[in-house]
Amino acid sequence: ARSLGWDANAQELLLNASPMHDIGKIGIPDHILLKPGKFEPEEWEIMKNHAAIGAEILSGDDSELLRMAEEIAQHHHEKWDGSGYPAGLQGQDIPQSARIVALADVFDALLSDRPYKKSWTVEEAVEFIRSQSGRHFDPEVVAHFEQCLPELLDIRAKYHEP
Repeated sequence: ARSLGWDANAQELLLNASPMHDIGKIGIPDHILLKPGKFEPEEWEIMKNHAAIGAEILSGDDSELLRMAEEIAQHHHEKWDGSGYPAGLQGQDIPQSARIVALADVFDALLSDRPYKKSWTVEEAVEFIRSQSGRHFDPEVVAHFEQCLPELLDIRAKYHEP
């Protein structure tokens, strides 16, 4: 966000709003949420509801923080090419806050062990992000991500929990 020209207040809002992006998962049944393997199509449809559930949980407040958190929760699974969910938004129609969090969320997930997959190397994750520029991710956000990568890796190393 800083690299993209956001002011200090907006950066602080993003820092505090972004951890709420998946709050809607509390509305997803545990047998789906905690499933170690691939989702069946009907399970995937239920799982996708977490974006709308999260936005609903965060809605109705006029604080800047909760408005941004709602925006991110609602749109962090939209994709630059329009193939995401829940609304199939495309390009600049996706709020920039959600475009930033989408990339950060995927990068973090790729570098993390999950019950259904081993963590990727940084090199593999960065190559995937690059390959998805203009498809999943905003090309401008990808360019700024690459520019900031050394700093991001330093932050990750400082706070990473094994």
